[in-house]
Amino acid sequence: MNKYFLIISLVFAGLVSASTQIVKIEVEGYGENLQSAIDRGLTEAMGRINGKSIESEILSKNSEKLSTKNQTEEYLGSSEYQDKIKSRTKGVVDSYDVISTSKNAGIYKVKLKVSVIKFKASKTANRKRIAVLDLKYRDRCCRVGKTEINGASFSQELTAAISSYLVQTRKFTVLDRAYETQTNKEQARLNSDNVPIKELAKMGQELVADYVLVGTVNMLSLKNQTRKLETVDKSISTIVGNTGISYRIIDVPTGQVKFSQTFSKNLNGKVKSINDPVKGALDSISSIADSLGLKILEAIYPFVVEKIEGNNIIIGTGGDIVNIGDRYRLIQYGEKIVDSYTKESLGRKENIIGMVEITEVTSKMSYGKIINTSVEDLESKFKPKTFIIRSLPESMNKNNNAKKQQEVRKKIEEEFDENW
Repeated sequence: MNKYFLIISLVFAGLVSASTQIVKIEVEGYGENLQSAIDRGLTEAMGRINGKSIESEILSKNSEKLSTKNQTEEYLGSSEYQDKIKSRTKGVVDSYDVISTSKNAGIYKVKLKVSVIKFKASKTANRKRIAVLDLKYRDRCCRVGKTEINGASFSQELTAAISSYLVQTRKFTVLDRAYETQTNKEQARLNSDNVPIKELAKMGQELVADYVLVGTVNMLSLKNQTRKLETVDKSISTIVGNTGISYRIIDVPTGQVKFSQTFSKNLNGKVKSINDPVKGALDSISSIADSLGLKILEAIYPFVVEKIEGNNIIIGTGGDIVNIGDRYRLIQYGEKIVDSYTKESLGRKENIIGMVEITEVTSKMSYGKIINTSVEDLESKFKPKTFIIRSLPESMNKNNNAKKQQEVRKKIEEEFDENW
């Protein structure tokens, strides 16, 4: 068995284009002859920089198609041979220099400095990567009025909506798992002979998720509810309902469950009509995905208060995630809590110190005002990553919804009395 190893020293990274760059590395390669030593050194260099798919590609091309009888160091380091290498690797090996050669017990050793074209991933690829796997569903889980809805279709649409929400947060790199077949076909084109030079550098760049989201739709229920007003002979018809979803966020490298919850959502007033049951179910998905996505976001990336000026605050989250008029609990981090048995950190104590209302939203930030707080002069106590905001519990939202419904009923009654 031939042995070879690689010593990598990152020397230079020069920008080639918006998607590729040149990386220079030093390699030591071993082989039964000079050419195989050079080829294996180049193979390892590309395998380390661009992935194993590149390594297998160069192995087949160099070993089978670049066999030459001219084994001199002068020829194997010449521009003519390097052009052949560049052509066969479709430009992935830009160039190389032979630093030294030696032979011991019939084994050749070469030391090379190789310029390899590397695919440069976008900055967003450095974010936490999450893949939302297709949600499962319980048999006969979903009902709208008297109609049973196809659980597979509902869970598929909800999976897509959750993925879209997480993309909009700008906090994650969301990996597609729904269209892997189509993606694999496109990636297969990189092996064809007519692929442009340097495109081969994209092979081996497929991202692997840091987290995966898995879950099950337990139930969805929507129905008409009619309430008779107490003081007048009039009724109000509304759509009421709820949903229940069990889900987990799993850390891929360790398999550890990072977050787990049985999510429930009150859908009262969220759907306008269920005359068309399928449309009614689909109309509920946006509300469900937003609430569930917010739970996931807050579990991994709580909304950090970036600045406090008097009663005004700036939050490092914006876009479609936060809306003007939304209210949040203002929380100050306390001491770290350690598990008595495992000695692992359980996080920091969260002290609720007030309420915040959002007043302005931009693409990346939000602005709010502190409605009330139990702590005076927060501006002087501000430190980075000390304050966060969290969404209100569902119970508080229910109370707010009940107040709004009472206000609507009162308004209808007043309008009825005036018209009478």
